[in-house]
Amino acid sequence: MRQLKDKPELETRKRVYSLVVSTPGVHLREIERQTGLTLGVVRYHLDRLQREELIFAKEDRYFKRFFPKVPTETFEALRQESLRRIVLHLLGSPGSSHSIMMTALQLPPSTLSTYLSILLKKRVVRRERRGKENLYFVVDEESVMKVLIVYRPTFLDTLVDHAISIYLERG
Repeated sequence: MRQLKDKPELETRKRVYSLVVSTPGVHLREIERQTGLTLGVVRYHLDRLQREELIFAKEDRYFKRFFPKVPTETFEALRQESLRRIVLHLLGSPGSSHSIMMTALQLPPSTLSTYLSILLKKRVVRRERRGKENLYFVVDEESVMKVLIVYRPTFLDTLVDHAISIYLERG
């Protein structure tokens, strides 16, 4: 996958790409309005960005929406606040057990188990057996952080800001 630093060189394409990154899920006409470009020019650059695998399009009833290319399973998991809270906890406290997460996140045991099984199935977290306990870890911190950074404006919560700050300080 191409990295965000590999943005297209053309100024117009950069404007279109920046809008898609800052407003994930934006549709064609909205890109046209916000950039002030003609529809043909917008379509051309969106097509190029898709061929360069920097963005992807998704049909949403009447609209074709555009998103920056990030790991899909990770994105889907992090869009849900409950799952995001668990992932953010594991970023700050890798190797947490079920009981530690229950206390820290104030979730009932069955609810936490359900959420963990979803995250395991999506391969966002992994489980390691240590003695009688299962410990949980984020599988790919880099992918998770990329999703959090790219989609930060759409995640209106301070836990995301805190996790990004810690990650960038480690950097």
